[in-house]
Amino acid sequence: MKNPFPEWLPEISHRLLAWFFADRRDLPWREESDPYRIWLSEVMLQQTRAETASAYYPRFLRLFPDLASLARAEEQQVLKAWEGLGYYGRARNLHRAARTVMERYGGRLPEDPRALEALPGVGAYTAAAVSSIAFARPVGAVDGNVIRVASRLLAEPGDPGASSLRRKVRLFVEASFQRYHPGWVNQAWMELGALVCRPSPACPACPLGFACRARRQGRVRELPRRLPSPAPPLRRGFLFLLLPARLRPGPRAELAAAMADPPALGRRLRERGLPLLLARRPSRGLLGGLWELPNALEQDPMTFESAYGVELLAESDAEVSARYSHFQARFRPRLGLLGERRLEPWVEQRWVPPAELTGYPRPRVHIKALRLFGLES
Repeated sequence: MKNPFPEWLPEISHRLLAWFFADRRDLPWREESDPYRIWLSEVMLQQTRAETASAYYPRFLRLFPDLASLARAEEQQVLKAWEGLGYYGRARNLHRAARTVMERYGGRLPEDPRALEALPGVGAYTAAAVSSIAFARPVGAVDGNVIRVASRLLAEPGDPGASSLRRKVRLFVEASFQRYHPGWVNQAWMELGALVCRPSPACPACPLGFACRARRQGRVRELPRRLPSPAPPLRRGFLFLLLPARLRPGPRAELAAAMADPPALGRRLRERGLPLLLARRPSRGLLGGLWELPNALEQDPMTFESAYGVELLAESDAEVSARYSHFQARFRPRLGLLGERRLEPWVEQRWVPPAELTGYPRPRVHIKALRLFGLES
């Protein structure tokens, strides 16, 4: 069968790896050979910049240095270690997968990419990356960076999300392994897309410019074809700083007045040691298992207050915002009192003194809110 790829593919592989070993970024997982650590780095890099993941990676490993220690941990410990990194389903799946590996494979990650892909949260890309880097399996790891590079090199106009283009790119990457270690070649393609062949490319710095069909045709910026994506919808809501209803009238008035100066409110709560209510979300779904200030989106706050017997003390003009995969959210804080009512749909709620708030894994937007009120450093 005729090779569908250019005859200069061996030269491409040679130049790509020469560039990679000379110019690659110094990342904390780069020289790792431990499959667990390679897997962890790939999970952290999903939808997260390498610079951000680099800060979390050593901290996470100090707590969970190997797969067995991660499997033994409680979910709340894992979520706390992941706090601020976002997309918390990754942490929950990582934890579940570690336990699966301990039970099914005796604590050793399987080498076969199909077995890896059967683990919770492991998709085709992660399975290929781990299998090739940790076990030298000749499987192409295709992410957005690699699709962009290959689309330009081959002048392929297809939709980056189409399975036909992904299949062709994977075959191209696998053909480029030649006799080199597939893990290094996979990383080199990804690195080229991250540093040089970006959406706004630095073509003069590209080691493969001699072979780039899109560059010769003057089509680099139009490839790969990018479909316009609509702006995510904005959803507005509120979040509550809830205090125990037993609070006396004098402190109530003092705290209500301090709501106009958020840091002052935080100082008063600290001075009096007044606890705030944190509620834990169900384990599955958006931000699953995390603790947060009671809140609601696109709901009249008075409906919430009436349903749970909340006495409103004051509200703030400030806002805190968050961006999720499919929408943006903006919350306005409200200060109130709550009795013994149980809040739904949260699965657990606790009164937490200000000094202990940092001990709970919380979504970033709630950390922002606590920081606004001087309750988080």
